[in-house]
Amino acid sequence: MYRSSLRYYRLKKVSFVILLLFNILFYRWLMTNDIEAANINFETETFAEEYNSINGMFITALNYTMPTVDVGYKAEGFYDRDLTMASMFNLNQRDPLKILKYQIPIIAQIDKGEKDNTSNTQVAENLNANQNKNNEVANEASKKSEMNTSVTNVSNVDTGKPLILLYHTHTMESYVATLKNKYVAAYGYDRTNDLNYNMVRVGDSLTEYLTKDYGISVLHDRTIHDYNYDQSYYNSSLSVKKYLEEYPSIKVTIDLHRDGYGSVMQPGVDTIPVLSSLPNQDYRKKYTMEINGQTVAKIMFIIGSRRTADMNEDWKKNYEFAKQISDKLNELYPDISLGIEIHQYAEYNQHFSEKGILIELGSNYNTLEEALNSTPYLAKAIYLVLKDDGLAK
Repeated sequence: MYRSSLRYYRLKKVSFVILLLFNILFYRWLMTNDIEAANINFETETFAEEYNSINGMFITALNYTMPTVDVGYKAEGFYDRDLTMASMFNLNQRDPLKILKYQIPIIAQIDKGEKDNTSNTQVAENLNANQNKNNEVANEASKKSEMNTSVTNVSNVDTGKPLILLYHTHTMESYVATLKNKYVAAYGYDRTNDLNYNMVRVGDSLTEYLTKDYGISVLHDRTIHDYNYDQSYYNSSLSVKKYLEEYPSIKVTIDLHRDGYGSVMQPGVDTIPVLSSLPNQDYRKKYTMEINGQTVAKIMFIIGSRRTADMNEDWKKNYEFAKQISDKLNELYPDISLGIEIHQYAEYNQHFSEKGILIELGSNYNTLEEALNSTPYLAKAIYLVLKDDGLAK
């Protein structure tokens, strides 16, 4: 009887380990497959549909078997159904161990380590300190948000009928500091609320080329939407809805970002990195090229294909508009566009417009100068596409 119980106990342990390894390996395979699929340059709508259906099957299965995966994806632009658990638990959908710790609680005991040695008094003190700090940050963010309302818009008001709404969900995204454009990162890596060094500066440049060179009326929303990063897409959705209601003439909505990989500019550190010494040179090369003797930042387009029953817009219209601009860019300046990524579990506020797109102009491995160098080329491509569509002269 004793031997039988011992064998049963050992069998349970072995089964648990096998199941755990299977989950980890299977999840890593799925995520690797997802990354590879996301890098496909979709040449036709057929490829987009194939990716959409195949990728969706795997992710949907994960959503039902591992709920925290669903929360992780919803947090990425799916603003109105984000339960904020990803923020509360610091979840990362590309870190299977972290997710499994919340699916299988016993795994969470692995990395308790020195945390168990913390006294109850210390824990209470830390919680109070963190709460006070969070309250201070929230109050500061609220004040800064109110301050920015006075300089929210820069638009071509000659006609009062803007054609394009240009805005930034992740307004504070910034680039590598240089002698010419030096800043100290705040509110996280590679970020600043100084509008002279973040995405607003790039948006100002793009707006200027579109309005002055091509006569296209642009409403540039300069609001900082990401003091609370987890709520940034919800915050920007309020701006988009407000402007679309106020200006029915808007036919195009562009959410201008930059891509990111790891970190370069550390918060509070006054430094100017050496570009040739950045840790991932392959990533920097991915987003840089030469045009007319200048180093420019390459461009990528992101389309969210998730829609619910109450959303009438077809994501394929957003995709086709992005593809028109991407193709025009590469026609004029070969290889400047990295193509289109379709993110199935996100909306990115693109359901508000048939020509709603998200543009990644460079990355955190580019300099602001390189990003600004790209704006005249992007402006020209946008103008030519709108002209072909009969929306510009």
